[in-house]
Amino acid sequence: MREIYVSTGAFAADRLEEVFSLARSWGVENIELSSGVPYEPDIPSLIEKHKDDFRFLVHNYFPAPKKPFVLNRAANDRHIREKSLDHCRRALELTVNLGAPFYAVHAGFAFHPTVEQLGRAFEGAPAMPRERAYDIFLESVREVLKYARSLDVSFYVENNVLAPFNAPEGKNDRVLLADPDEMIRFAEDIDDPSFGYLMDVGHLNVSAKTLGFDRNAAIDVLIPFIRAFHLSDNDGTEDSNKPFGADAWFLPWLPRCPQSTIVIEAYELSPQQLNRCLDAVSQAVER
Repeated sequence: MREIYVSTGAFAADRLEEVFSLARSWGVENIELSSGVPYEPDIPSLIEKHKDDFRFLVHNYFPAPKKPFVLNRAANDRHIREKSLDHCRRALELTVNLGAPFYAVHAGFAFHPTVEQLGRAFEGAPAMPRERAYDIFLESVREVLKYARSLDVSFYVENNVLAPFNAPEGKNDRVLLADPDEMIRFAEDIDDPSFGYLMDVGHLNVSAKTLGFDRNAAIDVLIPFIRAFHLSDNDGTEDSNKPFGADAWFLPWLPRCPQSTIVIEAYELSPQQLNRCLDAVSQAVER
């Protein structure tokens, strides 16, 4: 049976212990420890306590640091880049400790946003040359891949989202790996068989509408590199992480990627909404 994980964001809970309690009562056994969980000083011991109760994945900004910062491995600020790389190394070590198969992070930015600007308009954030950001991110991913191999776990990159309000005249000068052409270029530049993408279909849907490419054609050409999926729905104007049903546009692609891990990343769900998502995915992969 193909494993389906549920993001911590699916539970309307502020603390990790509450997430675990809800997951247990809802019958969820596979949890992606994700970026929305706020800092708690006892998170390491809490995870250790529940290590045998669930199967875990570690994602992006988890565990959140005490002092928030923007995770950006494409930064030309050496301090920010090194801080971001250190976070990735610790997350990979946690991945090993939990027996999880991989750790995935969001693609980088060609600017320096504040924590408050993430998910909002990028106005006023200091920009950097986009090709320079690309090169720095390429070097960073190679470094993290090398460390992941030394730990015998996989490391993936998640496609970025570009909303219309951050793309004047439909141009992308701020985020990396939001469109399929650049994602293919990046994978070919990495040239590492252990590299892959976590395909966030919500991100893809918004970026496709913003930049004018076909979302289905994008998945089609990226299939050789897709190792995991984040599943949620939206109207194409913003990454709203809405739940979905059996008619979701992305479900027919899941059988085409039979080895990929699936994560439900719709947010703040009721048990009924989560079950609807899980049923839709189960039916799709069993076709």
